[in-house]
Amino acid sequence: MSSSTPVLKSYTAIWQAPNPHEREWIEEIFGPFFKEQVTDGKHELVLDNAILFDAFVYCNDVKYYEQFRGKNAFLVHFLDENFEGLYEEIYRNFLGVFRCHWSNVFNAKYVRKMPLGYSNGMGRAGRAIEPASTRKYVWSFAGQIAKSSRPDMVKALLPVKPYFLSGTDDISGLTFLSREDREPKLLTPSDFSDLLLQSTFSPCPMGNVQLECFRLYEALECGSIPIVEKRLTMDYFRELLGEHPIPTVRSWPEARTFIQQMLGNAGEIDALQERCLSWWDGYKQSYREQVIEFVSRRAADPEPVQGPIMGKAYSIPGWRAVELLRHHDANAVMRRVRKQVTRVLRQGKLRVAHRPGAK
Repeated sequence: MSSSTPVLKSYTAIWQAPNPHEREWIEEIFGPFFKEQVTDGKHELVLDNAILFDAFVYCNDVKYYEQFRGKNAFLVHFLDENFEGLYEEIYRNFLGVFRCHWSNVFNAKYVRKMPLGYSNGMGRAGRAIEPASTRKYVWSFAGQIAKSSRPDMVKALLPVKPYFLSGTDDISGLTFLSREDREPKLLTPSDFSDLLLQSTFSPCPMGNVQLECFRLYEALECGSIPIVEKRLTMDYFRELLGEHPIPTVRSWPEARTFIQQMLGNAGEIDALQERCLSWWDGYKQSYREQVIEFVSRRAADPEPVQGPIMGKAYSIPGWRAVELLRHHDANAVMRRVRKQVTRVLRQGKLRVAHRPGAK
């Protein structure tokens, strides 16, 4: 073995949720480390040589995380799209942290970005991948469609047929939808997977407050060509994933034009599908190797974190709002403002992060 080859140690996986949506994705990436997996769920279990998988960490007692300080322990932090905080207090207790929902505000020496990945049951699992050009639907979307940039996506793509559309939220304000589009179509996870396997393109508009959502990675697993957004001040997915072949647009009318141009050339569609599939398979392997290198290097230097967890931007008042606004376009901002105004009128207060014990 070369002296530069990382030595892969075995770790106990400590899960604080019995079956998080990301578990199968996380096991694909971190599985080579696991000697065993245990479920705590009460924030009581503390072990050496452990990888802790946790969400909403700001809700929990910081004293729990402090018990990992000085141990060979790492944290994988998911479900923090609102940047709820307590990073300096919690992250520095671990040799390193992997977090979903990327931002340059975190110190990359100790905090590594991690894609959201696919939800349970949506991995490829040996399923046959049909050519994109022969699939039943040109595009499909199932989920909430009345929030963020999603109404703009739906309105722009409706002229491109055949499509499958299923909204799961209140769409009363979306007057451009036909009666057929308004009819609920309940999909099981298996149905959704089958839908992606039948879709040439999968538009992936922003999630609740950030551009990234599970849909991107689920489309890649099913060989459906995803289309993602970028903003004026941020090409989020290039920053997160590096160079990639995923079609990226500034507006959904731009996506409509792109799809219509592609439909005239089946060979070009299938070539793009193959590029996306090959890139995604290669990316997963590369990312797994990056995880092994980072964990092995930090484990070989078991000194507590010395430098700052957060960059200088973290000290600027309002950094969190600015960072989240970068994920929005003008229409998404206006929909969020209207939503907050409605909440104030109904409840008398804005939505704020809640932490047990806070007054």
